[in-house]
Amino acid sequence: MGALDVRFPRLPGTCQPREQRCDTSAMGKPRKSILAVLSLLILIAISFGFLFAFGFVGNSAVRVSREHGLNIPPTAHSFVCGGDAWAHRFIDSAAASAFEMAASDLPSFLSQLKIQETHEGGCCILPMNSQYQIRRPWTSGVALKTYRCASPTGDSLEIQIWKVDAATIGVLLYTDWN
Repeated sequence: MGALDVRFPRLPGTCQPREQRCDTSAMGKPRKSILAVLSLLILIAISFGFLFAFGFVGNSAVRVSREHGLNIPPTAHSFVCGGDAWAHRFIDSAAASAFEMAASDLPSFLSQLKIQETHEGGCCILPMNSQYQIRRPWTSGVALKTYRCASPTGDSLEIQIWKVDAATIGVLLYTDWN
């Protein structure tokens, strides 16, 4: 092409010569990176959802039931969970949990336990490690009863019953794997 070659803008519906086309191969790299990051974030979110749904993380009746091996009454609420029970197959670990429930559900809740010892009142059943400390307003007084039980899931299970109000009791649980 000569010095007087004039290029006109491309009209819609016409094709450019092959040499003048843009190189679009580099445009796909940012899109692929974004897609990979989004896929990874979705995978992490789904994994965390499964961990929560199956009671490995969070504060839920599912987690309390899985870690302590007990049926939780339908009136139970205000769950708090602590500990490292997810690692009990690998290291010495424990689970600590607390919840509140209707006082009328206490007999059916206690009927599932294999009680070995019962004490009036009792001191704290939780070890001093911060991961097992569960603070609830109703644990500031003295427990009504303390139960040492055979554990359905671990080596030992300790349960304390606390009065919250006339219609509600608090339950504090500690399961240990040695």
